[in-house]
Amino acid sequence: MPDLMSEEKSPAAQRLLIVQALSVQPLAEVLEESGYELTRAGDVPSAQAALADLTALPRLILMDMELPDLAWPACVSLLRELAASGVPVITLSRRQDAQRGAALRDAGATDCLLKPVRLSELLALIERRIHPVNRAPVAEPQRPVASMTVRERDGHCSWQTPQARLLMSQYFPAPWADHARLPPEVLAWLHREALRRRAGAAPSGLTVAPRAGQLRQRLSFNLMPADPEVIGAGHWLLVLHEGDEAALVSRLAKSLDLPLSDAELLYWTLGQPLPRQQVHELGLSEQAYDGRMRTLCERLGVQDAAQAVARARHALMPQG
Repeated sequence: MPDLMSEEKSPAAQRLLIVQALSVQPLAEVLEESGYELTRAGDVPSAQAALADLTALPRLILMDMELPDLAWPACVSLLRELAASGVPVITLSRRQDAQRGAALRDAGATDCLLKPVRLSELLALIERRIHPVNRAPVAEPQRPVASMTVRERDGHCSWQTPQARLLMSQYFPAPWADHARLPPEVLAWLHREALRRRAGAAPSGLTVAPRAGQLRQRLSFNLMPADPEVIGAGHWLLVLHEGDEAALVSRLAKSLDLPLSDAELLYWTLGQPLPRQQVHELGLSEQAYDGRMRTLCERLGVQDAAQAVARARHALMPQG
Protein backbone atom coordinates (compact mmCIF):
# COMPACT_ATOMS: atom_id res chain seq x y z
CA MET A 1 0.00 0.00 0.00
CA PRO A 2 1.44 3.47 -0.85
CA ASP A 3 2.78 5.85 1.77
CA LEU A 4 -0.34 7.72 2.79
CA MET A 5 1.61 10.69 4.12
CA SER A 6 3.70 11.32 0.99
CA GLU A 7 4.34 14.93 0.05
CA GLU A 8 2.08 14.77 -3.00
CA LYS A 9 -0.95 14.47 -0.74
CA SER A 10 -2.36 17.37 1.24
CA PRO A 11 -5.60 17.40 3.23
CA ALA A 12 -8.66 18.43 1.25
CA ALA A 13 -10.60 21.27 2.84
CA GLN A 14 -13.95 19.55 3.40
CA ARG A 15 -13.48 15.97 2.21
CA LEU A 16 -14.50 13.11 4.49
CA LEU A 17 -14.01 9.39 4.02
CA ILE A 18 -17.01 7.48 5.36
CA VAL A 19 -16.48 3.76 5.87
CA GLN A 20 -19.95 2.28 6.21
CA ALA A 21 -22.23 -0.25 4.58
CA LEU A 22 -23.30 1.30 1.29
CA SER A 23 -26.89 0.28 2.01
CA VAL A 24 -26.90 2.75 4.93
CA GLN A 25 -27.59 6.16 3.39
CA PRO A 26 -29.07 8.67 5.89
CA LEU A 27 -25.83 9.66 7.62
CA ALA A 28 -24.00 10.19 4.33
CA GLU A 29 -26.88 12.27 3.00
CA VAL A 30 -26.84 14.51 6.08
CA LEU A 31 -23.10 15.04 5.73
CA GLU A 32 -23.43 15.94 2.06
CA GLU A 33 -26.28 18.33 2.82
CA SER A 34 -23.99 19.93 5.43
CA GLY A 35 -21.47 20.79 2.71
CA TYR A 36 -18.95 17.97 3.02
CA GLU A 37 -17.52 16.15 0.02
CA LEU A 38 -17.72 12.43 0.70
CA THR A 39 -15.74 9.45 -0.45
CA ARG A 40 -17.67 6.30 0.46
CA ALA A 41 -16.26 2.86 1.19
CA GLY A 42 -18.36 -0.15 2.10
CA ASP A 43 -15.66 -2.74 2.78
CA VAL A 44 -11.95 -3.20 3.46
CA PRO A 45 -10.64 -3.10 -0.14
CA SER A 46 -12.63 0.00 -1.05
CA ALA A 47 -11.51 1.80 2.15
CA GLN A 48 -7.87 0.98 1.42
CA ALA A 49 -8.25 2.00 -2.21
CA ALA A 50 -9.94 5.26 -1.23
CA LEU A 51 -6.93 6.35 0.81
CA ALA A 52 -4.41 5.02 -1.69
CA ASP A 53 -6.00 6.58 -4.77
CA LEU A 54 -6.92 10.01 -3.50
CA THR A 55 -4.74 12.86 -4.68
CA ALA A 56 -5.48 14.58 -1.38
CA LEU A 57 -6.08 12.97 1.99
CA PRO A 58 -9.51 13.45 3.58
CA ARG A 59 -9.65 15.76 6.56
CA LEU A 60 -11.42 13.14 8.63
CA ILE A 61 -12.51 9.48 8.49
CA LEU A 62 -15.85 8.32 9.87
CA MET A 63 -15.83 4.55 10.40
CA ASP A 64 -18.78 2.33 11.27
CA MET A 65 -17.46 -0.61 13.29
CA GLU A 66 -20.26 -2.86 11.98
CA LEU A 67 -19.25 -3.51 8.40
CA PRO A 68 -21.01 -6.31 6.47
CA ASP A 69 -19.43 -9.75 6.87
CA LEU A 70 -16.50 -8.32 8.82
CA ALA A 71 -15.72 -9.64 12.30
CA TRP A 72 -14.72 -7.33 15.12
CA PRO A 73 -10.96 -8.13 15.00
CA ALA A 74 -10.88 -7.38 11.26
CA CYS A 75 -12.69 -4.07 11.84
CA VAL A 76 -10.12 -3.10 14.48
CA SER A 77 -7.33 -4.05 12.09
CA LEU A 78 -8.81 -1.80 9.40
CA LEU A 79 -9.20 1.01 11.93
CA ARG A 80 -5.53 0.71 12.83
CA GLU A 81 -4.58 0.89 9.15
CA LEU A 82 -6.75 3.98 8.56
CA ALA A 83 -5.48 5.74 11.69
CA ALA A 84 -1.89 5.15 10.56
CA SER A 85 -2.54 7.67 7.78
CA GLY A 86 -2.49 10.45 10.36
CA VAL A 87 -6.08 11.44 9.55
CA PRO A 88 -8.41 11.67 12.59
CA VAL A 89 -10.83 8.73 12.78
CA ILE A 90 -14.23 8.85 14.48
CA THR A 91 -15.72 5.41 15.14
CA LEU A 92 -19.39 4.50 15.46
CA SER A 93 -20.47 1.33 17.25
CA ARG A 94 -23.53 -0.05 19.01
CA ARG A 95 -21.74 -1.78 21.83
CA GLN A 96 -18.70 -0.44 23.60
CA ASP A 97 -17.77 -1.99 26.90
CA ALA A 98 -14.56 -0.92 28.60
CA GLN A 99 -12.50 -3.55 26.79
CA ARG A 100 -13.81 -2.63 23.35
CA GLY A 101 -13.45 1.08 24.02
CA ALA A 102 -9.81 0.56 24.99
CA ALA A 103 -9.24 -1.50 21.84
CA LEU A 104 -10.59 1.31 19.64
CA ARG A 105 -8.42 3.92 21.30
CA ASP A 106 -5.37 1.66 21.14
CA ALA A 107 -6.01 1.18 17.42
CA GLY A 108 -5.86 4.94 16.93
CA ALA A 109 -9.47 6.17 17.09
CA THR A 110 -9.63 9.89 17.81
CA ASP A 111 -13.22 9.73 19.10
CA CYS A 112 -15.46 6.74 19.86
CA LEU A 113 -19.22 7.35 19.58
CA LEU A 114 -22.10 5.03 20.38
CA LYS A 115 -25.08 4.59 18.07
CA PRO A 116 -27.61 6.01 17.75
CA VAL A 117 -25.62 9.22 17.36
CA ARG A 118 -27.16 12.65 17.68
CA LEU A 119 -26.43 14.21 14.32
CA SER A 120 -26.06 17.72 15.78
CA GLU A 121 -23.35 16.47 18.15
CA LEU A 122 -21.63 14.51 15.39
CA LEU A 123 -21.56 17.53 13.07
CA ALA A 124 -20.18 19.71 15.86
CA LEU A 125 -17.48 17.12 16.60
CA ILE A 126 -16.50 16.86 12.93
CA GLU A 127 -16.23 20.63 12.72
CA ARG A 128 -14.02 20.76 15.82
CA ARG A 129 -11.73 18.08 14.39
CA ILE A 130 -11.46 19.72 10.98
CA HIS A 131 -11.16 23.29 12.25
CA PRO A 132 -9.69 23.14 15.76
CA VAL A 133 -9.82 26.43 17.65
CA ASN A 134 -6.85 27.47 19.72
CA ARG A 135 -8.29 28.13 23.14
CA ALA A 136 -6.90 28.30 26.62
CA PRO A 137 -6.51 24.85 28.20
CA VAL A 138 -9.28 23.48 30.37
CA ALA A 139 -8.62 23.60 34.09
CA GLU A 140 -7.96 20.11 35.40
CA PRO A 141 -7.01 18.62 38.76
CA GLN A 142 -3.47 19.71 39.59
CA ARG A 143 -2.74 16.97 42.10
CA PRO A 144 -4.10 13.62 43.30
CA VAL A 145 -7.28 13.55 45.37
CA ALA A 146 -6.99 15.06 48.85
CA SER A 147 -9.39 12.91 50.85
CA MET A 148 -9.78 11.40 54.29
CA THR A 149 -12.13 9.03 56.09
CA VAL A 150 -13.38 10.28 59.46
CA ARG A 151 -15.23 8.49 62.24
CA GLU A 152 -18.38 10.49 62.89
CA ARG A 153 -18.63 10.05 66.66
CA ASP A 154 -15.24 11.52 67.56
CA GLY A 155 -13.62 12.92 64.39
CA HIS A 156 -10.84 10.35 64.31
CA CYS A 157 -9.18 10.27 60.87
CA SER A 158 -8.89 6.59 60.04
CA TRP A 159 -7.13 7.20 56.74
CA GLN A 160 -5.76 10.15 54.77
CA THR A 161 -4.10 10.60 51.41
CA PRO A 162 -0.71 12.34 51.64
CA GLN A 163 -2.30 15.43 50.05
CA ALA A 164 -5.00 15.63 52.74
CA ARG A 165 -2.44 15.14 55.52
CA LEU A 166 -0.32 17.97 54.11
CA LEU A 167 -3.27 20.37 53.81
CA MET A 168 -4.46 19.63 57.36
CA SER A 169 -1.00 20.30 58.79
CA GLN A 170 -0.75 23.57 56.86
CA TYR A 171 -4.15 24.91 57.91
CA PHE A 172 -4.50 23.60 61.46
CA PRO A 173 -1.98 23.73 64.31
CA ALA A 174 -1.06 20.79 66.52
CA PRO A 175 -2.35 18.73 68.26
CA TRP A 176 -5.18 18.05 65.81
CA ALA A 177 -3.12 17.12 62.77
CA ASP A 178 -0.55 15.25 64.89
CA HIS A 179 -3.24 13.10 66.50
CA ALA A 180 -5.18 12.56 63.24
CA ARG A 181 -8.35 14.13 64.61
CA LEU A 182 -10.55 16.82 63.13
CA PRO A 183 -10.22 20.23 64.80
CA PRO A 184 -13.35 21.27 66.75
CA GLU A 185 -14.79 23.60 64.10
CA VAL A 186 -14.56 20.96 61.38
CA LEU A 187 -15.96 18.20 63.62
CA ALA A 188 -18.91 20.44 64.60
CA TRP A 189 -19.65 21.01 60.91
CA LEU A 190 -19.37 17.27 60.21
CA HIS A 191 -21.98 16.48 62.88
CA ARG A 192 -24.37 19.16 61.58
CA GLU A 193 -23.89 18.11 57.96
CA ALA A 194 -24.40 14.42 58.75
CA LEU A 195 -27.74 15.26 60.42
CA ARG A 196 -28.75 17.41 57.45
CA ARG A 197 -27.90 14.66 54.98
CA ARG A 198 -29.95 12.10 56.89
CA ALA A 199 -32.88 14.53 56.78
CA GLY A 200 -32.55 14.79 52.99
CA ALA A 201 -31.17 18.35 52.91
CA ALA A 202 -29.00 19.59 50.04
CA PRO A 203 -25.24 19.21 50.59
CA SER A 204 -23.42 22.11 52.20
CA GLY A 205 -19.65 22.46 52.45
CA LEU A 206 -17.33 24.15 54.91
CA THR A 207 -14.67 26.73 54.05
CA VAL A 208 -11.97 27.81 56.50
CA ALA A 209 -9.40 30.58 56.32
CA PRO A 210 -5.64 29.97 56.64
CA ARG A 211 -3.84 30.62 59.90
CA ALA A 212 -3.00 34.24 60.63
CA GLY A 213 0.01 35.47 58.70
CA GLN A 214 -0.05 32.66 56.14
CA LEU A 215 -0.41 33.58 52.48
CA ARG A 216 -2.58 30.64 51.52
CA GLN A 217 -5.96 30.20 49.92
CA ARG A 218 -9.07 29.17 51.78
CA LEU A 219 -9.64 25.45 52.35
CA SER A 220 -12.98 23.78 51.58
CA PHE A 221 -14.39 20.50 52.90
CA ASN A 222 -17.11 18.49 51.18
CA LEU A 223 -18.85 15.44 52.62
CA MET A 224 -19.09 12.82 49.89
CA PRO A 225 -21.19 9.68 49.40
CA ALA A 226 -19.01 6.60 49.81
CA ASP A 227 -19.24 2.84 50.26
CA PRO A 228 -19.29 1.71 53.91
CA GLU A 229 -17.47 -1.43 52.78
CA VAL A 230 -14.64 0.76 51.52
CA ILE A 231 -14.39 3.43 54.24
CA GLY A 232 -15.89 1.55 57.21
CA ALA A 233 -19.25 1.72 58.99
CA GLY A 234 -19.84 4.93 60.95
CA HIS A 235 -17.34 6.85 58.83
CA TRP A 236 -17.66 9.68 56.34
CA LEU A 237 -15.44 10.63 53.42
CA LEU A 238 -14.18 14.21 53.30
CA VAL A 239 -12.67 15.66 50.13
CA LEU A 240 -10.50 18.77 50.54
CA HIS A 241 -9.89 21.57 48.05
CA GLU A 242 -8.01 24.82 48.18
CA GLY A 243 -9.77 27.87 46.76
CA ASP A 244 -9.18 27.52 43.01
CA GLU A 245 -10.16 23.85 42.84
CA ALA A 246 -13.23 24.37 45.01
CA ALA A 247 -14.39 27.11 42.63
CA LEU A 248 -13.93 24.81 39.63
CA VAL A 249 -16.00 22.02 41.18
CA SER A 250 -18.75 24.51 42.07
CA ARG A 251 -18.66 25.90 38.54
CA LEU A 252 -18.99 22.42 37.10
CA ALA A 253 -21.98 21.64 39.33
CA LYS A 254 -23.71 24.88 38.37
CA SER A 255 -22.95 24.69 34.63
CA LEU A 256 -24.17 21.11 34.24
CA ASP A 257 -26.89 21.24 36.92
CA LEU A 258 -25.27 18.41 38.87
CA PRO A 259 -25.24 17.56 42.56
CA LEU A 260 -21.95 18.57 44.14
CA SER A 261 -20.96 14.92 44.63
CA ASP A 262 -21.42 14.19 40.91
CA ALA A 263 -19.48 17.33 39.96
CA GLU A 264 -16.68 16.21 42.28
CA LEU A 265 -16.56 12.76 40.67
CA LEU A 266 -16.59 14.24 37.17
CA TYR A 267 -13.88 16.77 38.02
CA TRP A 268 -11.46 14.05 39.11
CA THR A 269 -12.23 12.08 35.96
CA LEU A 270 -11.09 14.88 33.62
CA GLY A 271 -8.25 14.28 31.22
CA GLN A 272 -7.67 10.55 31.67
CA PRO A 273 -9.71 7.55 32.81
CA LEU A 274 -9.85 7.69 36.60
CA PRO A 275 -6.93 5.68 38.03
CA ARG A 276 -8.18 2.83 40.19
CA GLN A 277 -6.14 4.20 43.08
CA GLN A 278 -8.17 7.41 42.90
CA VAL A 279 -11.41 5.40 42.86
CA HIS A 280 -10.54 4.21 46.35
CA GLU A 281 -9.40 7.68 47.35
CA LEU A 282 -12.96 8.80 46.61
CA GLY A 283 -14.26 6.10 48.93
CA LEU A 284 -15.76 3.97 46.17
CA SER A 285 -15.44 0.38 45.13
CA GLU A 286 -14.87 -0.16 41.43
CA GLN A 287 -18.44 -1.44 41.10
CA ALA A 288 -19.81 1.63 42.87
CA TYR A 289 -17.70 3.94 40.73
CA ASP A 290 -19.07 2.34 37.57
CA GLY A 291 -22.62 2.70 38.94
CA ARG A 292 -22.08 6.35 39.87
CA MET A 293 -20.73 7.07 36.40
CA ARG A 294 -23.73 5.43 34.76
CA THR A 295 -26.08 7.56 36.87
CA LEU A 296 -24.06 10.68 36.09
CA CYS A 297 -24.22 9.94 32.35
CA GLU A 298 -27.99 9.55 32.58
CA ARG A 299 -28.26 12.94 34.31
CA LEU A 300 -26.21 14.55 31.56
CA GLY A 301 -28.06 12.73 28.78
CA VAL A 302 -24.83 11.22 27.39
CA GLN A 303 -24.00 7.63 26.56
CA ASP A 304 -20.67 7.04 28.28
CA ALA A 305 -17.98 8.50 30.51
CA ALA A 306 -16.01 9.86 27.55
CA GLN A 307 -18.96 12.01 26.50
CA ALA A 308 -19.49 13.11 30.12
CA VAL A 309 -15.86 14.22 30.31
CA ALA A 310 -16.27 16.12 27.02
CA ARG A 311 -19.26 17.98 28.52
CA ALA A 312 -17.21 18.78 31.62
CA ARG A 313 -14.24 20.06 29.64
CA HIS A 314 -16.56 22.28 27.59
CA ALA A 315 -18.20 23.64 30.76
CA LEU A 316 -14.80 24.55 32.23
CA MET A 317 -13.47 26.05 28.99
CA PRO A 318 -12.44 29.68 29.57
CA GLN A 319 -15.01 32.04 28.13
CA GLY A 320 -14.26 34.54 25.41
